[in-house]
Amino acid sequence: MDISKNALLKSELKAKYADLTEAELNEINNSFEQFVESISLKTHQQKENVAREVETSIYYAKSKTL
Repeated sequence: MDISKNALLKSELKAKYADLTEAELNEINNSFEQFVESISLKTHQQKENVAREVETSIYYAKSKTL
């Protein structure tokens, strides 16, 4: 999912991870795993939990844009 074309996903992720930079948000376009790892390191949360939260946000954004 191209985050630059999905304002809802971007706002969802910014709400959950307020200190993410624009560059970090755009990482999701290149590598989901790298994006999750970056958040995990920054927030000190387990990667599995971060991945689940990000996937939930993606699912929510997709459901609202159909």
